[in-house]
This record gives sequence, structure tokens and C-alpha cells, in this order.
Amino acid sequence: MRRLRPSASALLGLALAALGCGGGGRPSDTGSPDAAASGGGPPAADGGVREVASLVDMLPDCDIHHRGLIVDLGTDETTGRFGWRIAAPENLTTVEHDGATWARIYDRSLSLQVLVAESTPVFVAARVVGRDSKSAAVLVDGVDVGVLSFGKGDIKVASTHATQVPLSAGLHLLELRFRGREKAGSDPFAEVDWVRLGVPGDNEGTYGAATLGDVRNPSAVLGGEPHRAIALRAPASVRCGLRIPEGGRVRVAVGMQGDGKAEAEIAVRVDGESRSVLQEVEVEGGAQAEWSNLEVPLSDYGGRVVSVELAAVKTTGTGRLMFGDPALVVPAVQQPVTPLARIVVVVVLDGIERGDLPPYAGHETPNLAALVELGRTAVVFDEHRGDATLVATAMASLLSGVSPLRHGLLDALARLPAAQPLLAQLAGDASVRAAFYSGVPSTFAPFGFARGWDPYVAFPPHGERLATAPLDDAAAWITQAAKGASGPLLVVVHARGGHPPWEVTPKEAATLPPADYAGPLNPRTAAQVLWRVRAKKGLLEEKDRERLRALYHFGIADQDRALGRLVTALEEAGLWDSTMFVVTGDVASGRRTLFADGAELDEELLALPLYVHFPGGVHGPRRVDRPTEVYDVTRTIVGALGIKPGGDALGRDLASVALSPEQDVQMPRVALLEDRYSARWGDFALTGRWQERPRLCHLPVDPGCSFDWSRTRPLVVQTLFRRLVRYYARHHQGALARAPLEIDADTDATLKVWGAHD
Repeated sequence: MRRLRPSASALLGLALAALGCGGGGRPSDTGSPDAAASGGGPPAADGGVREVASLVDMLPDCDIHHRGLIVDLGTDETTGRFGWRIAAPENLTTVEHDGATWARIYDRSLSLQVLVAESTPVFVAARVVGRDSKSAAVLVDGVDVGVLSFGKGDIKVASTHATQVPLSAGLHLLELRFRGREKAGSDPFAEVDWVRLGVPGDNEGTYGAATLGDVRNPSAVLGGEPHRAIALRAPASVRCGLRIPEGGRVRVAVGMQGDGKAEAEIAVRVDGESRSVLQEVEVEGGAQAEWSNLEVPLSDYGGRVVSVELAAVKTTGTGRLMFGDPALVVPAVQQPVTPLARIVVVVVLDGIERGDLPPYAGHETPNLAALVELGRTAVVFDEHRGDATLVATAMASLLSGVSPLRHGLLDALARLPAAQPLLAQLAGDASVRAAFYSGVPSTFAPFGFARGWDPYVAFPPHGERLATAPLDDAAAWITQAAKGASGPLLVVVHARGGHPPWEVTPKEAATLPPADYAGPLNPRTAAQVLWRVRAKKGLLEEKDRERLRALYHFGIADQDRALGRLVTALEEAGLWDSTMFVVTGDVASGRRTLFADGAELDEELLALPLYVHFPGGVHGPRRVDRPTEVYDVTRTIVGALGIKPGGDALGRDLASVALSPEQDVQMPRVALLEDRYSARWGDFALTGRWQERPRLCHLPVDPGCSFDWSRTRPLVVQTLFRRLVRYYARHHQGALARAPLEIDADTDATLKVWGAHD
């Protein structure tokens, strides 16, 4: 027996969906004759749905509430909750006894991040076994709120009194400071089963904590139909932070297991807004109980970070309310893939800024004819993001398809470990010839990038060859190799881009602004001058900056002409239509940071260009505003060559990204350096250093990140930080050991000319 009561907002959402007006999604792509279809591939033939997030699987990342928030220690539910720690404290172990999993605590204090949705008085309770400690002081945000007294050896639920002043809504740091002796080899201070940030109410004497094991029911059967379920006794809820994709909706079966009746709600919480109930349902237990199958649209929340709440508002009898296989689902669509290519060319421009290139610049760029033409005919990705501001790190990720946490190149004094396979090895295993032409010292042999290529050629900045030589030699190799081979070819060019030194003759320099310039920026030695300015934290005078801009643009124009010659060579050889041609950047340092390597992980420095000419020119011209990252390029390369990606490889096929709805949005795009991170998720970026409180940037309204939004967007911060911790745990496991960089005399000279040191 059941009664469904859709809320007003749910009815409105259904009406909008029927009219094709679902809100919150990104605008359709433009610039294509088939722009009307660019929002996604055709629906699946059966009109079905695809699950993008199971709330049962992600239950450890959700908040469980039963008369307050419960943190179940000794389980995966603590991941991302130990303050701002990226991992659990070292002096915390897990033990099992008395039917529960306990955290055995050897440190004097335990800190937990807790999210309070509404301002309320609170108390703190915990199920504890005292060992070397008999009590613990309780602090919230450093303020003493009481003491937990528990004695030694016995299990006890200890509690503080309720606070007199309500605790404000938002993220708070809850700390237990254990009292007792601290000595080498001593017992732990205590063992803790769970901690509760309680809300004062009645019936505390009958309270039973809703721990992870209690809430998760792996096989709930009603009417002969089994479901993995979330089981609750009122008043209780499970709140899961999610970013809602285009067309997203909650699919769930609701029922009562055992005797009694229940009232359930499906609701959404958003930072700064009132709780919104989307669906209400009443169910009845007993021998005839069945599941009520629901699909609740979330069209009002497309692209936003929300907390989806499954709530048991009221239960009677001895039964429990079941939410069977709750999931975030989207309409199933056919996922297009990149066509197979005979030739894949990847050109990576160093030291360029996306805003200087067409069509990103938004104005005429007559000196960049090749990029203008590519932007006019190919697929241009407007939201491409790098994963580092260190050139070697960014290139290691592109050429391996794995996170810096896995390949281990995270600082300027490291090299790519020999054990990390590159695209060259994958290509060789698949009988694909692969060549690498580098004009950027960060990918020269000492940094670990020369392995497996046929050929690998480096062009030092103080050598006799021009800055355009990598592009010109790549063109010659492709046309020659294609004549004698029927198999696919892969060519990677790491081009100088806008980085000094620049090949500008004295006559040409005399025509550049400012007039009659007599400053220190000589085209051949500018890199060393800029290094000295950075080292002394100095500033360039305006006339020097004007000359820097002029030289930079001159260098890019020179590279663009070589890029055009490469395309022309492919066209004249009859190879262009069977080529996938990619142009992107490594690090957007450029003029803003005076070509510093390893600068802060600012969004402006992580924003990269990405142009893709697919084989046969399919999918273009098109501009795509969906987020992409470096691993998507790698995945598309191996797909176009018919190569199976490595087991650790990340990324999505760029054809699918360009043509399908933005559905897989649960993981942020993460950029890393040795001790820093930046996690971009939709409109937000969480930046910081490991173990320190991060900053939250709200980029549409504050693109320069001048304000820390973490206090006003606590749900976003908590959800995004937990995603980051999961990302770290996944990719750090099995990580390669750091390989130190070994610099010989030739490499040292090269890096000096490049402006890497004095």
C-alpha cells in the first residue's frame, strides 16, 4: 500500500521536462551545421537510462543523520573527514569486537570535519572504550563544549550537555582531546565506535546509532524482488553530495520491511537555499508489502552541486523504511567514438596563453593564419584544463595517460620513472610507429621522455636549428614514413610556442614596439634576463613588458607558419583526411609569470587551448563548452590508433565529449604539484596545500579567486574535498617512486639558455 505526493517543485520539473525546457544545463554547441544535434548523441534504442552514481556504493561519502550527524569510525565513512588531512592519521588503527568496528586512537586528539545544515543547539556523544584515558574534552572550532567521561575497559555511550548557543550552519571542526598519560609503547588513549553531533530532543534513552553497517542492507526483499537498500528508522536521513548532470534524476524503490508504516521524502539541499522536498511517499509494511518505484527529475539543479537527501520522516511499528538501489541516472545515449586514423599528430605548444589564440581571443589574429583555419574547421574545446603548471609533469601525464600521483613526476628536480610506460611503448606493442620531436628541454632525454620513440629528436635552444625545426622535421618524417608503411603513425611535437629565445633579426626587432627600445630583453638572451627578474622577485618596467609582448607574439606567429607548413604537407601527400590532428598547450605560464615553470595552480595558468581535427573532418566545425582535461587527449589518441589503453589510464574519448550530454560529472579535474592541488568541479575550484584549510573559488562571479567562498559554500567544500581525497587514495596507491633528475653538463647549459636557472 502506498500513496505518492509529488511536491510542487517536482510537478513543475515534470512540466518543464515535457516542454523540453529542463533548466540548469549548458547552452548548445554552436558553429556547426548540425548544431541542433550537438547537445548529445541519439537516445538509446530502448529509451532507457544509465546509472552514473549509486547512492548505496557511495554511502561512505554521504552524511548519515539520526537525531543528528553520525560519524562511524573504523569504516570508510571517515575518508576525507579527518580535518583537512588527505589520509587518516598514522596513529589510528581499526579493530573489531563486540559486533562493531572501532577506531583505536593513539594520538592525544582526534579531529573530524562535520557539516551542520541548519543552525541549532548541539551536544556531542560517542560510544567509547577507555584505554589509557578516562575522559576527553570536546571542542568545536576550538571552543570547549564539554567533557566525555567513559572510564577504562568498559563500553560506554558518553555525552556532553547541549550547547546554550546554537551552532551555526556550515562546516565545523569537532575535536576530541583525550586525557591521560602519553608514553612510548603505551596503550591507545581510547577506542571509539562512533561520534554523534546530536540535536537535543526526546527519547534519548532509546537511541540507537545509525552506523554504516546498520544503514546498509545488501539484500532487502519485498514482494519477491530484492534490492540493495539504505535502511532507516525515523527521524533519519542520508544526504549525499552530488553534481547533477544534464537530464539527471533520482531513481529509487521505496518500501517498508517489517511491520508498520512510514513516510518518506526525497529532498535536495543547496548552499544558501531552503531544503526543497521533491517527492513524498507513504508505504506500509507487512506480508503484502511491495516496492514503490520512483523517478524524481532534478532538472532545476543541472550542473549544480547539491545534497540529495533520502529521509525517513516518520516510521511506526518495528519495521524499517527501505530505499532500494537509489541512484542518480541519466537518459542512455549512444556514445560516439573517434574514427580510426592512419596518422595521429599531436602538437603541444609551450608557454602560450589560450586568450592570445583564435578563436579564444575573441578578436582578429591575422598573424596566426594556421590556427585561424584550424579554429574555423575543427572542433575547439573551450574548457580544456591542464593537470599541472610544471611542464615536465604536464607532458608526463599527456604521454602516459595517468595522474601525476601515479607517474610520480611532481617537482622540478624529478624525472619520469623508467617504469612508467609512455604512448611510444603502447604504440610499439600495437605495431604503430611513433616519433617524438621536442624543442622544449623539459622533455629531453634527461627528463625521461626519450624512451621507445622511433625516432626521438631533441632541438636545444642554443643549437643551430631554428625554433620551427621540430614541426618541419615532423612534416618531412610523416610524408616519408607514410610512403613505406601501411600501418598507423603517431607523431608528437613539443614545440617552443611562445617561449624564448625568439628568432628575431635586428632588423625585425627594430620594427617592434616600443620604438627605440634599448632595454635588457634581447631576443636571444631574454630567457636568462627573465629568470633573474623572477629570482629577485623584481618587476619589469612597462617598456620592457611592451617589448616582451611583441617578442612573444612574434614567436607564436613564427610557430604558426610552421604549423601551417605541416598541415600543407599532409594535404599535399593526400594524408589530411585520414589524420587526427591535435593542437594543445602544456602550461599556460607565458607572459603573466615571465615563463616561470611550476607556478601556482591558478585557473588562468591551467586553461589550455585544444583543437582537434578528427579524421575526415567529422564533427567539425564545432565549439564545445564541456570540461575536458589532458587525459581525454591521451584516451582519444589511443582510440584513434586502435590501441588498447593501459589499465591505469584516465580520460574519455573527445568525440563522445563533443557530441554527448555532459553526464559523467562526479569527479573533479585535479591539478597537482608536489605539495599543492587544485580541484575544479563545475563552477568551483578548491585550491590549497595538503593538510591546510583550502580556498574555494566561485569562478563565474570571481574568476580571479580574490575571495574565499568556503564559508558560504560548505556543502560544495565538503563534497569536493571528499572527492579529492578519494582521487588521491585511488591514484596514489601503486604510485611509482620519485626518480631524481640527473643533470649533465650539456643539459645544464641547455636549461640555462632556456631560462631555468642562472
